[in-house]
Amino acid sequence: MKNQETRKPIEFTVPAHGDGAFYTMEDIGTDFYGYYHRHREFQVSYIVKGKGSLMLGNLIRPCDEDELFLIKPNEPHLFFKDESLADNSTVHIVHLFFSLEKLRSFFDMTELHAVKNLFYNLDTSKSLPASYAHAIKELFVSLNAEEGVSKLLKVIQVFRFLLAQEKHYVSIYSGLNKVDFQDSDGLRINAVIKHALDNYKRNVTVEEVSSLIHMTPTAFCKFFKKHTKKTFVGFLNEIRIEKACQVLVNKRTENISEAAYQCGFNTAVHFNRVFRSIMGISPSQFILAHTVHE
Repeated sequence: MKNQETRKPIEFTVPAHGDGAFYTMEDIGTDFYGYYHRHREFQVSYIVKGKGSLMLGNLIRPCDEDELFLIKPNEPHLFFKDESLADNSTVHIVHLFFSLEKLRSFFDMTELHAVKNLFYNLDTSKSLPASYAHAIKELFVSLNAEEGVSKLLKVIQVFRFLLAQEKHYVSIYSGLNKVDFQDSDGLRINAVIKHALDNYKRNVTVEEVSSLIHMTPTAFCKFFKKHTKKTFVGFLNEIRIEKACQVLVNKRTENISEAAYQCGFNTAVHFNRVFRSIMGISPSQFILAHTVHE
């Protein structure tokens, strides 16, 4: 077990350290691992406790307790905590890593062909909603305490479960399937994302962000668009809208103007326009939809 607060980002492509073909990591702390990064390994992650958002590639979407994720190799990602949770509240997530390249002969066994097809032919990363994923919670959490044959047998049980859930997966399209990140570029993008997450409540200018990674504003805009397929302003607004959704869903305020100001918008009119362009509905419709489903 490792507390995420003790780990520092060494590189953008973070190796999954550990012995054996299947490596597990358990993060328990006051926040998720706070750096945009990728792995060469396939990653299966289960949120045991906590909620927030997942940034996968250039997509930002909610993530919730008891939700499970299949993350394809080399897809940059970042989990971040819902601000409605107390600063000292605990988040708990368990990860399983394995190399599709190194385990090719293992998955070539006749008995594992269906599992091989699931992992090797995955078109996008996937999420499994909590209503389905909850059934694997106890088994998945126990992986980190196992070793040797016992661990292998439990991993195969996990694979059998994942295979049985194929019709329930939700695709998560990262939007970066043709973007080749160099580690140095990834670290720069990480610095920009972290700055945006830390400062989205105030006015954040292209000039200050470009100086953060030692670029001119013009060069930065081209660099960011190349690596995320978005403008920085558009990306910042997506963070703000995701945060506003958390504010409204968790009823920290039901006043739309107040939610707008809390999340970095200067006027409710601008907030409404950006909200509709990103979410496809107005803030009022969003509130109504979540009230109906409670």
